[in-house]
Amino acid sequence: MAYNLTLEYNFTIWVLYFFAYAFVGWLWESGYVSVRKRKWTNSGFLNGPAIPVYGFSMIAVLAAIRPFENNLIAVYFASAIMITLIEYVTSWLMEVFFHARWWDYSKVPLNLNGRVALPISAFWGVGVLVIVKVIHPLVSRAVLHLAALHGIFGAIVLLVLFAFDFGFTLANVLAFGAATKRIGDVIEDKKQELRERSDATLESAKNWLDTYRTGQDTGEKVPRLNYVQRRLLHGFPNLKVHGTDTSAKEITALADVMKRRRKQDK
Repeated sequence: MAYNLTLEYNFTIWVLYFFAYAFVGWLWESGYVSVRKRKWTNSGFLNGPAIPVYGFSMIAVLAAIRPFENNLIAVYFASAIMITLIEYVTSWLMEVFFHARWWDYSKVPLNLNGRVALPISAFWGVGVLVIVKVIHPLVSRAVLHLAALHGIFGAIVLLVLFAFDFGFTLANVLAFGAATKRIGDVIEDKKQELRERSDATLESAKNWLDTYRTGQDTGEKVPRLNYVQRRLLHGFPNLKVHGTDTSAKEITALADVMKRRRKQDK
């Protein structure tokens, strides 16, 4: 019986660690993107305040460094390597299943297939050192308090909410790639149309979006994106959709214009 209670307690602790660091990662990513865009942006794949890759990475690191957690050099290299591997596999799996590259380090020196890069890995190593020595003691106290207060019930509730959020997001993302590709095709067709018109200048082709802003083009061919799909476009500014050379920024711009126009027409 004691063994079962210990197993239950350990399960609860690790689940709470997962969600704690998934939340910390969400704050970091969303804060970074929000500062760049100068407005609050949910930069997570899910709708809720959690980025699972951060949760998985940190519980993997915390478990791995236990035997040498006081050796800062060993912690640095172990964490940098583990997080880099997790980031690469996550990027590859998300591209395979959702037909899009969600982040891209191609412009970062010493990158591997644009999925990971040495400077980013070095940053993760430093970041984990800061987390282990500064943030983790605070997170650990909060986790132990929650575990004592709610027990396994709290962990199960979080897992259920996570599963619901993941399923809801997945249902919307399955059509995301096809819809964004169609929008990219519409944009490329519009640019080509402007280039071929006898009265069109090079500058007017560059300002293709104005034809939709001013209502010159009805936008009938532009697919509607729902809230989740638009949020993903805004949350992943370096997104690359398979099957189109159109940038995520241009796809986002057209989707936003059409949303405003449809709202005004109601």
